[in-house]
Amino acid sequence: MPRFFLMTITYIVSLILTFSSYFMKINGQSSLEISNRFPVIFAPFNVSYVIWIVVYMLLGYWLVMNLKKTSIKQTVLFSSICIMQALAIVVWHHELFIVSIVSTFILVLYLSKLYKTYPLSNNSLTGRLPFSVYFGWVTFSLMTNISFTLTSYQWNGFGLSNPLWAVILLTFGVAIALHIRFHYFDIIFPSVFIWSYMGVALHNGFDELLVSTAALFLCGVLLVGILFIKKNPAYQK
Repeated sequence: MPRFFLMTITYIVSLILTFSSYFMKINGQSSLEISNRFPVIFAPFNVSYVIWIVVYMLLGYWLVMNLKKTSIKQTVLFSSICIMQALAIVVWHHELFIVSIVSTFILVLYLSKLYKTYPLSNNSLTGRLPFSVYFGWVTFSLMTNISFTLTSYQWNGFGLSNPLWAVILLTFGVAIALHIRFHYFDIIFPSVFIWSYMGVALHNGFDELLVSTAALFLCGVLLVGILFIKKNPAYQK
Protein backbone atom coordinates (compact mmCIF):
# COMPACT_ATOMS: atom_id res chain seq x y z
CA MET A 1 0.00 0.00 0.00
CA PRO A 2 2.72 2.62 0.81
CA ARG A 3 4.39 1.92 -2.56
CA PHE A 4 1.07 2.20 -4.36
CA PHE A 5 0.33 5.53 -2.67
CA LEU A 6 3.80 7.01 -3.23
CA MET A 7 4.08 6.13 -6.92
CA THR A 8 0.49 7.05 -7.77
CA ILE A 9 0.56 10.46 -6.05
CA THR A 10 3.91 11.48 -7.52
CA TYR A 11 2.81 10.30 -10.98
CA ILE A 12 -0.41 12.34 -10.83
CA VAL A 13 1.40 15.46 -9.62
CA SER A 14 3.99 15.12 -12.39
CA LEU A 15 1.31 14.52 -15.03
CA ILE A 16 -0.79 17.52 -13.97
CA LEU A 17 2.16 19.90 -13.84
CA THR A 18 3.60 18.72 -17.17
CA PHE A 19 0.39 19.21 -19.13
CA SER A 20 -0.60 22.35 -17.24
CA SER A 21 2.70 23.91 -18.27
CA TYR A 22 1.65 23.71 -21.94
CA PHE A 23 -2.06 24.39 -21.77
CA MET A 24 -2.24 26.76 -18.79
CA LYS A 25 -0.07 29.53 -17.42
CA ILE A 26 2.20 28.82 -14.47
CA ASN A 27 3.70 31.96 -12.95
CA GLY A 28 1.88 33.92 -15.67
CA GLN A 29 3.31 32.13 -18.70
CA SER A 30 3.14 28.81 -20.50
CA SER A 31 6.13 26.60 -21.23
CA LEU A 32 5.97 27.30 -24.97
CA GLU A 33 5.79 31.05 -24.38
CA ILE A 34 9.08 30.84 -22.52
CA SER A 35 10.65 28.52 -25.11
CA ASN A 36 9.66 30.79 -28.01
CA ARG A 37 10.92 33.96 -26.36
CA PHE A 38 14.44 33.63 -27.79
CA PRO A 39 15.50 32.60 -31.32
CA VAL A 40 16.93 29.23 -30.26
CA ILE A 41 18.06 27.14 -33.22
CA PHE A 42 18.46 23.85 -31.37
CA ALA A 43 14.80 23.42 -30.49
CA PRO A 44 11.97 21.25 -31.83
CA PHE A 45 8.80 22.32 -33.61
CA ASN A 46 6.00 22.95 -31.11
CA VAL A 47 4.03 19.91 -32.29
CA SER A 48 6.93 17.69 -31.21
CA TYR A 49 5.87 18.12 -27.59
CA VAL A 50 2.84 15.88 -28.13
CA ILE A 51 5.26 13.08 -27.30
CA TRP A 52 4.46 13.89 -23.66
CA ILE A 53 1.07 12.27 -24.24
CA VAL A 54 2.81 9.06 -25.31
CA VAL A 55 5.23 9.25 -22.37
CA TYR A 56 2.52 9.57 -19.74
CA MET A 57 0.27 6.97 -21.34
CA LEU A 58 3.16 4.49 -21.25
CA LEU A 59 4.09 5.44 -17.69
CA GLY A 60 0.47 5.12 -16.58
CA TYR A 61 0.19 1.66 -18.12
CA TRP A 62 3.50 0.62 -16.55
CA LEU A 63 2.35 1.91 -13.18
CA VAL A 64 -0.96 0.05 -13.24
CA MET A 65 0.67 -3.21 -14.32
CA ASN A 66 3.57 -3.01 -11.86
CA LEU A 67 2.10 -1.58 -8.67
CA LYS A 68 2.62 -4.87 -6.84
CA LYS A 69 5.71 -5.98 -8.72
CA THR A 70 8.23 -3.16 -8.37
CA SER A 71 11.26 -3.48 -6.15
CA ILE A 72 11.97 -0.90 -3.47
CA LYS A 73 14.71 0.55 -5.70
CA GLN A 74 12.32 0.92 -8.64
CA THR A 75 9.65 2.46 -6.41
CA VAL A 76 12.04 5.06 -5.03
CA LEU A 77 13.50 5.85 -8.45
CA PHE A 78 10.09 6.17 -10.12
CA SER A 79 8.81 8.53 -7.41
CA SER A 80 12.06 10.53 -7.51
CA ILE A 81 11.73 10.85 -11.29
CA CYS A 82 8.19 12.21 -10.98
CA ILE A 83 9.28 14.67 -8.27
CA MET A 84 12.25 15.90 -10.34
CA GLN A 85 9.99 16.28 -13.39
CA ALA A 86 7.63 18.47 -11.38
CA LEU A 87 10.52 20.46 -9.90
CA ALA A 88 12.08 21.05 -13.33
CA ILE A 89 8.79 22.51 -14.58
CA VAL A 90 8.35 24.80 -11.58
CA VAL A 91 11.86 26.28 -11.74
CA TRP A 92 11.59 26.65 -15.55
CA HIS A 93 8.43 28.73 -15.17
CA HIS A 94 10.14 30.90 -12.59
CA GLU A 95 12.93 31.42 -15.16
CA LEU A 96 15.57 29.77 -13.01
CA PHE A 97 17.12 28.32 -16.13
CA ILE A 98 20.39 27.10 -14.64
CA VAL A 99 18.51 25.40 -11.80
CA SER A 100 16.25 23.86 -14.46
CA ILE A 101 19.29 22.41 -16.23
CA VAL A 102 20.56 20.92 -12.96
CA SER A 103 17.18 19.42 -12.07
CA THR A 104 16.75 18.01 -15.59
CA PHE A 105 20.25 16.52 -15.43
CA ILE A 106 19.35 14.81 -12.14
CA LEU A 107 16.14 13.61 -13.79
CA VAL A 108 18.20 12.05 -16.60
CA LEU A 109 20.42 10.32 -14.03
CA TYR A 110 17.44 8.86 -12.17
CA LEU A 111 15.92 7.70 -15.45
CA SER A 112 19.16 6.00 -16.46
CA LYS A 113 19.29 4.18 -13.12
CA LEU A 114 15.70 2.94 -13.42
CA TYR A 115 16.29 2.07 -17.08
CA LYS A 116 19.25 -0.10 -16.07
CA THR A 117 17.23 -2.08 -13.52
CA TYR A 118 15.82 -4.05 -16.47
CA PRO A 119 17.74 -6.70 -18.41
CA LEU A 120 18.64 -5.97 -22.02
CA SER A 121 16.03 -8.43 -23.25
CA ASN A 122 13.11 -6.76 -21.46
CA ASN A 123 11.67 -4.29 -23.96
CA SER A 124 8.04 -4.85 -23.03
CA LEU A 125 5.40 -2.25 -22.18
CA THR A 126 5.54 -3.38 -18.56
CA GLY A 127 9.33 -3.34 -18.56
CA ARG A 128 11.94 -1.05 -20.03
CA LEU A 129 10.06 0.38 -23.03
CA PRO A 130 8.22 3.26 -21.27
CA PHE A 131 11.49 4.43 -19.77
CA SER A 132 13.28 4.16 -23.12
CA VAL A 133 10.85 6.74 -24.52
CA TYR A 134 11.01 8.95 -21.43
CA PHE A 135 14.81 8.66 -21.13
CA GLY A 136 15.30 9.56 -24.79
CA TRP A 137 13.00 12.56 -24.71
CA VAL A 138 14.37 14.00 -21.45
CA THR A 139 17.95 13.55 -22.69
CA PHE A 140 17.04 15.58 -25.77
CA SER A 141 15.18 18.10 -23.57
CA LEU A 142 18.29 18.58 -21.44
CA MET A 143 20.22 19.49 -24.59
CA THR A 144 17.53 21.99 -25.65
CA ASN A 145 17.48 23.52 -22.15
CA ILE A 146 21.23 24.05 -22.31
CA SER A 147 20.91 25.63 -25.75
CA PHE A 148 18.09 27.88 -24.56
CA THR A 149 19.95 28.98 -21.44
CA LEU A 150 23.14 29.81 -23.35
CA THR A 151 21.10 31.81 -25.88
CA SER A 152 19.27 33.70 -23.12
CA TYR A 153 22.62 34.68 -21.58
CA GLN A 154 23.88 35.77 -25.02
CA TRP A 155 26.77 33.32 -25.07
CA ASN A 156 29.15 34.13 -27.92
CA GLY A 157 29.92 30.48 -28.75
CA PHE A 158 33.70 30.98 -28.65
CA GLY A 159 33.41 32.72 -32.00
CA LEU A 160 31.50 29.89 -33.69
CA SER A 161 28.11 30.60 -35.23
CA ASN A 162 24.87 29.43 -33.65
CA PRO A 163 24.05 27.11 -36.59
CA LEU A 164 27.44 25.44 -36.29
CA TRP A 165 26.95 24.89 -32.57
CA ALA A 166 23.52 23.45 -33.28
CA VAL A 167 25.06 20.94 -35.71
CA ILE A 168 27.70 20.03 -33.11
CA LEU A 169 25.00 19.47 -30.52
CA LEU A 170 22.95 17.39 -32.97
CA THR A 171 26.00 15.22 -33.68
CA PHE A 172 26.65 14.79 -29.96
CA GLY A 173 23.06 13.66 -29.48
CA VAL A 174 23.45 11.06 -32.22
CA ALA A 175 26.55 9.71 -30.48
CA ILE A 176 24.54 9.27 -27.28
CA ALA A 177 21.64 7.60 -29.09
CA LEU A 178 23.90 5.17 -30.97
CA HIS A 179 25.73 4.36 -27.74
CA ILE A 180 22.43 3.34 -26.15
CA ARG A 181 21.46 1.45 -29.31
CA PHE A 182 24.66 -0.59 -29.28
CA HIS A 183 25.26 -1.21 -25.58
CA TYR A 184 21.65 -1.68 -24.52
CA PHE A 185 20.21 -3.15 -27.74
CA ASP A 186 17.51 -0.47 -27.65
CA ILE A 187 15.78 0.77 -30.80
CA ILE A 188 13.29 2.99 -28.95
CA PHE A 189 15.78 5.49 -27.52
CA PRO A 190 17.26 6.44 -30.94
CA SER A 191 13.75 6.45 -32.43
CA VAL A 192 12.84 9.21 -29.98
CA PHE A 193 15.86 11.17 -31.23
CA ILE A 194 14.65 10.74 -34.81
CA TRP A 195 11.31 12.25 -33.76
CA SER A 196 13.11 15.08 -31.98
CA TYR A 197 15.48 15.82 -34.88
CA MET A 198 12.60 15.91 -37.34
CA GLY A 199 11.12 18.53 -35.01
CA VAL A 200 14.37 20.51 -35.14
CA ALA A 201 14.31 20.41 -38.94
CA LEU A 202 10.68 21.62 -39.02
CA HIS A 203 11.45 24.32 -36.47
CA ASN A 204 14.26 25.78 -38.60
CA GLY A 205 12.91 25.06 -42.09
CA PHE A 206 14.62 27.06 -44.82
CA ASP A 207 15.67 29.81 -42.39
CA GLU A 208 18.58 27.71 -41.11
CA LEU A 209 19.12 25.30 -43.97
CA LEU A 210 22.41 23.97 -42.57
CA VAL A 211 20.75 22.91 -39.31
CA SER A 212 17.67 21.47 -41.02
CA THR A 213 19.78 19.50 -43.49
CA ALA A 214 22.06 18.22 -40.74
CA ALA A 215 19.09 17.19 -38.60
CA LEU A 216 17.51 15.22 -41.46
CA PHE A 217 20.84 13.64 -42.43
CA LEU A 218 21.42 12.56 -38.82
CA CYS A 219 17.91 11.09 -38.75
CA GLY A 220 19.12 8.86 -41.57
CA VAL A 221 22.24 7.95 -39.59
CA LEU A 222 20.09 6.98 -36.62
CA LEU A 223 17.79 4.92 -38.84
CA VAL A 224 20.79 3.04 -40.24
CA GLY A 225 21.96 2.45 -36.67
CA ILE A 226 18.56 1.10 -35.68
CA LEU A 227 18.43 -1.27 -38.64
CA PHE A 228 22.01 -2.50 -38.84
CA ILE A 229 23.81 -2.13 -35.50
CA LYS A 230 23.96 -5.48 -33.75
CA LYS A 231 24.39 -6.06 -30.05
CA ASN A 232 27.94 -6.65 -28.88
CA PRO A 233 28.16 -10.33 -27.83
CA ALA A 234 29.94 -9.18 -24.68
CA TYR A 235 26.65 -7.64 -23.54
CA GLN A 236 24.54 -10.74 -24.10
CA LYS A 237 22.76 -11.88 -20.94
